[in-house]
Amino acid sequence: MSDEGRRVFPMETALGVVAGKGGEDVLDFMGYALGRAVDDDCRPAVNPMVKGWLYSLNPEFIKAEFNENISYASWLSEQKSKFGDNVSITPMPAHELAGINTLFDTVEAAKQEAEDKNSEAEEAAAAKAAAEAEAASLAPFKKKAEDLEAKVAQLEEKSKALNAEVAELKEKLASFDGKVAVDEKEIEKAVKDIVQKAVGGLVAAGGVAGAATSADGGEAPAAEEAASADGGGVPDSFGFGASGSDGDGFGF
Repeated sequence: MSDEGRRVFPMETALGVVAGKGGEDVLDFMGYALGRAVDDDCRPAVNPMVKGWLYSLNPEFIKAEFNENISYASWLSEQKSKFGDNVSITPMPAHELAGINTLFDTVEAAKQEAEDKNSEAEEAAAAKAAAEAEAASLAPFKKKAEDLEAKVAQLEEKSKALNAEVAELKEKLASFDGKVAVDEKEIEKAVKDIVQKAVGGLVAAGGVAGAATSADGGEAPAAEEAASADGGGVPDSFGFGASGSDGDGFGF
């Protein structure tokens, strides 16, 4: 039967509370007695309180203590034969619930903290997995970068060596600076002397030929006069053409 402010439960459910068992029916029984939902995490902590409340409502239940050494089904059948098929209870009064509510709040806060930490751990694991995946994807580029760095280092060493060689060559060239002077006037004078000697030889040869002609045909005096008129010099029409910019007649 049921009255206002009371609720009827199957005897198996009440005996499950006495024996410390779990299950949805037992959690429902505890939730009604405590005036708030009970989950399986809180069940072990609040079971003694609910069982005590059941004992206060039905003192005969104290005699129904469960022994783990016997079969639960056999014990359940035996107790039902004593207490019947149903039990009616009322919720615990508010003043009895103060300590229990504190316990619930503590357990729920601990559960929330555990959930938050678990979420943080999952996020950290996901971030780690992403970082590892990114590192794996960048591994080939890292190897290529290392190869390029090694090549750059080799080129730097080669550049240093070449710079050192260039500096050494510059130093050697500096030692010759000023020692080899080219005097264009001297070169020009030397060329003129060579040409004049060559022309003089030709003139001398011409004189000999002229003398021979004179002996045969009388033309030698004219050649001698021409040579005498030029003073043994070089005619303007000789080899190098007209006078150059300095008027020396050698076309330089």
